[in-house]
Amino acid sequence: MKKNKLILLQLVIAFTLICTSVYAAVNTTIELKVSNGVVKRGEKVAVTLSLKDVNEEKIESIEGYINYNKKVIEPIDINSIEKNEDNTITIGSQKLPLEDLTNATIENMTSTSDSVAFNGNPAGDEDNDSRIVIDFKEPITADTDILTINFTVKSDATLGEIKQAITYSLFVVTADAGQSEQITQDVAITVEAVQNKDDDDDDDANKDTNTNTNDSAKENKNSNQNTNKNTNTNTNKNTNTNRNTNQNVNNNKNTNSNTDKTTADSTLPATGARIIAVPAIILMIIAYVCYNRYMKYKDI
Repeated sequence: MKKNKLILLQLVIAFTLICTSVYAAVNTTIELKVSNGVVKRGEKVAVTLSLKDVNEEKIESIEGYINYNKKVIEPIDINSIEKNEDNTITIGSQKLPLEDLTNATIENMTSTSDSVAFNGNPAGDEDNDSRIVIDFKEPITADTDILTINFTVKSDATLGEIKQAITYSLFVVTADAGQSEQITQDVAITVEAVQNKDDDDDDDANKDTNTNTNDSAKENKNSNQNTNKNTNTNTNKNTNTNRNTNQNVNNNKNTNSNTDKTTADSTLPATGARIIAVPAIILMIIAYVCYNRYMKYKDI
């Protein structure tokens, strides 16, 4: 009898060791992809839950808790989950219906097979904010995006870097060969303040002031250019007037010269005739005298 009990105890220990060995055999883990690590108050942060390092382990389900800093993140509900219009979630090549099991206890949180069950407020569980249980219709055999949740940053959220703004806690991945260890990952974000509307108005006013100043500068520049142009034009006109006056004086001088020339022309011919006639007469007299003497003495 004692021998049979010893054998039975050995079988129980061996079975336990085998189950423990299988439990630790699943190496698939989870990965969190964050849309934006730096956000302003009131903005949304999308976090995508993915299976990583699957290595054809035939993942059948995944479950765990989603917690968040309540001074930074607004409470989430089933509407925070990205889904199709027919209230399904596409995971790889399969579609799973989304079920709302908010306020159910952890023990009673049972869903239909092949679905995504969400509990936004687990009853009797003060340590966790929400719970997710996903049963796949077909085993997942490769790294795959599973679920995307949109978290809204509070309008009065704590500013600066929040290292544990969102936490995916105690996630367990189940495969046909067993379960993974419990996995916990944090999402850190940096919250920036939103600029007040009054500050925006002040900035706009400053911009307008600068613009007006620039316009005034342009107007002054144009006025100076116009003044320079007018000055140049007046100078040219005065110069032309002086030239016309000088021409009139020259014309008067020319007229006087012509008058003097006309008088000289009428007087000079008479004086010249008298000067030429006197020598001519004398030459004629001398020629006559010489001719008579020649005729008189030519025969001697």
